Amino acid sequence: MKRIVSIQDISCVGKCSLTVALPIISAMGVECSIIPTAVLSAHTMFPGFTCKDLTDQIAPIAAHWQECKLGFDAIYTGYLA
Repeated sequence: MKRIVSIQDISCVGKCSLTVALPIISAMGVECSIIPTAVLSAHTMFPGFTCKDLTDQIAPIAAHWQECKLGFDAIYTGYLA
């Protein structure tokens, strides 16, 4: 089975980000691991959205995966806070 990592935000409202990518990638029969870069109340086209930046977690997550000797066939990126 192919495995990819998706590095992007989670938008709580709106048809974008991990909330859309994850089920589509999974439906294609590809295992999808995620690194969330931020949690937003809504995607950035909504006025006054809130955002919790998780950029500082990217390197520790990647380091842990390296320790676990995980590999990926592709990287899919989206919004980086």
